[in-house]
Amino acid sequence: MGTASLSEGGTATLLRGRGSRRGATTATQRQSVAVPPVSDAVRDGDSGTNMLSGHPEFGRVVAAARGAAGPVLVVGGVDCGKTTLVRQIASAMAERGPVWIVAADTGQAWIGPPTTVSRALLARARRRWSRIQPERMIFLGATSPAPCVRQAADALVRLAVEGIPAGERVIVDTPGLVTGRLAESFWRRVASRIGVPLVVAIQCRRELAPILRPIQEAGARIVTVKPDPRVRVRGRGERTAYRAAAWRRYFRRAAMRWLDRAGLLIRPAIPRHSAAAEAGRLVALRDSSGRDLALGIIAAVGPKRIGILTPLGDLAEIAMLIVGSLRVEPATGREEAGDYI
Repeated sequence: MGTASLSEGGTATLLRGRGSRRGATTATQRQSVAVPPVSDAVRDGDSGTNMLSGHPEFGRVVAAARGAAGPVLVVGGVDCGKTTLVRQIASAMAERGPVWIVAADTGQAWIGPPTTVSRALLARARRRWSRIQPERMIFLGATSPAPCVRQAADALVRLAVEGIPAGERVIVDTPGLVTGRLAESFWRRVASRIGVPLVVAIQCRRELAPILRPIQEAGARIVTVKPDPRVRVRGRGERTAYRAAAWRRYFRRAAMRWLDRAGLLIRPAIPRHSAAAEAGRLVALRDSSGRDLALGIIAAVGPKRIGILTPLGDLAEIAMLIVGSLRVEPATGREEAGDYI
């Protein structure tokens, strides 16, 4: 930690980190989201798996996905191979036209940064995934949907439906929340809002039955497959290390930007929890239309201005700070749980 002198007088805590260079803003035709360039591969993002022969039941799943009238949701527990299967299906479907991918696992995010549900457009089949960039993201502020079940379900549905041109395909990599009351609540909410999707359920026996029931009652078609035997189970430490690497990449080219507090709204990511503008807190930078343009870390707090470490180069459109549950050290990627995680 260090201190930064504010022009208004007084001092504020400043996180140390690499933030001297101007942040990069990546644009697409439909929306701009701040994503620094990635120079090293995401863990298993460029795996050696043959994307067109991967899962043993791949052909059956792709045939069902190509015939689906709505979004395709890949559902399963932690470490069952959801992300790999999503990539395989998306690459195969992209041979016939653009495919939208929604990544809804905020703890192991692979399109946008951790704590976000993100969406990307895949225009053609690909084997390298580490450079895929989000067209849109929604900040949840937590690395699990458990403290924000309602918001997590709504974010998944919004990105699977909103702004998708008629006739274009959507495939969703869902979170691993599949057991218990919170999971049942999450999936009931998704099922009641997403229309009639195809659900690819990865399960060994019938462990997903409690969450699949409301989805099927809503009219969804269920295709059940067994986990790929090549899937490797990862421990908590490996998952934490994955997020730390993702944070380092995201904030690698971040720089200090200043926001005037006058007229700036500050809200918690999760209702009824703290929205304190404290140094180290992870925040989303949201514009007046409600879109999250980038993430940032509160680095300095003064009576009139707030300093944000962010890769977003221009904060002119920012109308709101959405405060998350984590503190993040940008140089190391180390996380510290907040007061409601």
